[in-house]
This record gives sequence, structure tokens and C-alpha cells, in this order.
Amino acid sequence: MTALSKMNVYDALSNLTQQYSTRLSPHAKTEMEDLLSYCLEGMDKDSEKFLVTLFIKALKKRLGTDSTREHIYLQKYEIPQIELFDILIDKFPFVKISQQIINEAIIEEIKGLTEVTIMDIGIGLGTQMKNIIELAKNLPNLRKMTIVGIEPFADALEKAGSMIESYRKNMPFEIEFVAIHDFSENVDFNEIAHLSSPLIVNASLALHHIPAQEQRVAIIEKIKRLNPLAFILTEPNSNHFEADFYQRFQNCYSHFYHIFQVIDQIEIESKDKNALKLFFGREIDDIIGNPDSDRYEKHEPATHWIEKLKDTGFQLKTDFLRESFENNTCLRVGFHSEGFLGLTYDKETVLSIIYAN
Repeated sequence: MTALSKMNVYDALSNLTQQYSTRLSPHAKTEMEDLLSYCLEGMDKDSEKFLVTLFIKALKKRLGTDSTREHIYLQKYEIPQIELFDILIDKFPFVKISQQIINEAIIEEIKGLTEVTIMDIGIGLGTQMKNIIELAKNLPNLRKMTIVGIEPFADALEKAGSMIESYRKNMPFEIEFVAIHDFSENVDFNEIAHLSSPLIVNASLALHHIPAQEQRVAIIEKIKRLNPLAFILTEPNSNHFEADFYQRFQNCYSHFYHIFQVIDQIEIESKDKNALKLFFGREIDDIIGNPDSDRYEKHEPATHWIEKLKDTGFQLKTDFLRESFENNTCLRVGFHSEGFLGLTYDKETVLSIIYAN
């Protein structure tokens, strides 16, 4: 314990991860258990101890030595998912600011149109579309808005549909909702092609769940064939598609370390901060704990998504992204010369927004 207290917990974890191939030596396993015990003590008040605990849990899962000890300890931080999503949308700066920027961009595209179709890939509970509907109510020319919601989880899609339908009587324009219950890579986009109004496609934190690169390219090609006015893509800016395990660990740790630092600065209760960290722990569990064939949190840097967009015939629309976006959080929002808007904390650009047509 004395040795650990003198060592940075990241260095200790990094040393263990470097030793990993398919197994750890008995001595390394003892070191891991010592590090876990050290981090479990006081992790609720120490963000990096919390983070290292989640990484050890994932690494042990990968090694097949997972135990219930850390699971039981972490369970006390769980809160109902609906509360968690409210916190993410209303309080978590990366989600809150990115959606505000995207919503403004979509409203700007809609200005002057009498009809529009918005396809939301990964619509979830429909909160972003609700906010867009509310912003659009003051557009003088708009007569009809069609929202196409693609979502693999039936309960979420049903709630999104009910919420959107509830606005129909109170808006000065007609609202139609088209629900597509499936994973985006399985969708037959011919179901959408018949819609004649101008199309805007929004994919917020959704496409990285598509497991294979060829599938990602294929869905971007399908979207391009729909000839949208705008395709707005929001994705984590980190390489968790990386095949080298230790490099992927380094990428993953840096990404979530900075996310946890931002969570610590949100004005919410400590229990809610820890619940948010546990939520992101599920992503760490996938990135580090699962074999490549079973991973679905395969984030890619913005530059990789830009390459796919260009290869499929899209052109970047950077004028809007070059504008100055003010915010009162700890984040910096700025345009990157590669063609995307980055949301950055300290030296890590955690989230990217790409705007194309």
C-alpha cells in the first residue's frame, strides 16, 4: 500500500496493462488486486481512483478473472436510466453544448423551407428532436416537419414517438413521425427515399456502434444517395478501433480521464457524478474488457470519419463550424483545420462535430 501511495495510479495500471498478453503472472495479479484495493478505498471522492477501478474491472473481465467484489461496490452508484439521460442532456457539457450547436445548425438549414424531413439516427428518447421542434415553431414558412427516427431499442423509440406526437396539436406546422425499429446498418433506406421534402440527417453518437468499417462506409454511401441538404455527424474523438491493445488502453484512458475531470466540475450531487462515471464505465468495459469480435464502442478520430465522408462523395460544410460559439463551461469549442468542430477539455479534444452535404 505504501508503494502504491507513492506511485501515480495511472502508472501502476499502465505497468500492469503492458504486461498483459493473454494472461498475467501470479505476481502481476497480486499487484492488480493491491491496486484495486487501494482504489476502492475513497474512490467516491477521487476521480482517478474511480477510473482505475473501472479499468481494472474491465481488464479482469478480459482475463477471465472477473469477481463480484467491484461489481457489488459499484452497484451503489447506479441510478434509474431516465434520470441519467436527463443529467447527460441537461448538465453534461459535451452533450448539452454539442446539441445546442447542432440544433442551431438544423434550424438555420430549415429557414425558408415549407417542408423538411429530419432523419435522426439513434433517436433515443427523442429529446433532441423535441428541442428542434420547439425551436422551429417560430419559423414563418414551415408547413410540415417529418421526423424519421431510427432506433434499435423499442422502448426508447416508442417514448420518442409519443413525445413527438404530443406536439402535433400545439405547433403551427404539421408533424409526422416515421419510426424505424432497427440498427442503422440494417435499415433499407428505400423506405425513406420516397419522402419528397428536403432532407437533413443527424447522427449523434450513433455510428460508432456499427461494428465493421465496411458497414460504416456502406451506411454513409446510403445517406449520400439520399442527397441530404446536410449530414451532421457527432462522434467521440478517440481511436478505440485501434488493434494494438496497449495503445487502445492509452487512448481510452486519456479520453475518459478528461471526461471524468469535466464531470467533477458539473454542479450536481456527488451521487449523480459517480452515476455518470459508472455510465461511462460501461463503455470502458466494452473497449477494454471485450474481445474485438464483441466490441461495439469502436470510436474513431474525427479525421477518420472525414476520410469516409470524402471517399463517399460528401463535401464538408465548414462555414458554420468556423463561427465563435460561446459557452460558460470548462470546455473550449473551436474549429480544427482538418474540418471539424472540437469540444476540448485541457489538451484532449473529446468530441467532434462534422457538417457535410
